[in-house]
Amino acid sequence: MEPLFRLGNWAVFPYTVLMDLGILAGLALFLWLARREVGLEEALDVALCSMAGGILVGRAVYVLANLEYFSERWADALRVWKGGVAFSGALLGGVVACFLYARFKDLRLDALLDAAAPALALGQVFGWLACHVSGRAYGRMGVAFPRLFLPDIYGMKAYRFPVQLTAALWSGLVLALLLWMLIRPRRNGRLFLVYVLLYLPVDFLLRFLRGDVTPVMGPLEWGQLVEAMVFIGALMRMKR
Repeated sequence: MEPLFRLGNWAVFPYTVLMDLGILAGLALFLWLARREVGLEEALDVALCSMAGGILVGRAVYVLANLEYFSERWADALRVWKGGVAFSGALLGGVVACFLYARFKDLRLDALLDAAAPALALGQVFGWLACHVSGRAYGRMGVAFPRLFLPDIYGMKAYRFPVQLTAALWSGLVLALLLWMLIRPRRNGRLFLVYVLLYLPVDFLLRFLRGDVTPVMGPLEWGQLVEAMVFIGALMRMKR
């Protein structure tokens, strides 16, 4: 893929720009929403702690999903900067880190998660668009409809199911709903649960249409197993 521009010998690619924009936009939205509950400095600490937990668990799930590769290259498992963080694991790790931080600081976990929900959806819009321009998380061939002439991560173009664009569109719709729900009182953590219950099932199904994942347990892969676990936990919490 051609770089967007160069800074000396450093090539800047569209994927990097979109991912960075997504992280910054999501972080800014979270800080703006969470500062009302815990203050700006505390909100930033929560965000950094959750991001660290998300990267740690997300990387672990990614390594498990690609164990055949990493079993011969264990040193690469620690090179997160080269890419490779499973969203499902990152979500689980971020929530656990947020929970531990809230307990330690005696903060309202539900308020923090409600602030995180639209921030995550916003970041995912940019993240999926970044995958689209770079060919990451590419769709399978052989799907009758809808299909677009798209490249995979190796640059090989073919008619594929547009996984990235579908996920970006759905993330945008979820974001719009969450922003609308923000004006409603007494959310009490429901905003985050709505996010999980709306986004994860669609991502779960889209993984069956991706060409870059490998099943590890019947028809399922590691990301789907984690998503199913998080979804069941959210569903049980919603019924309380």
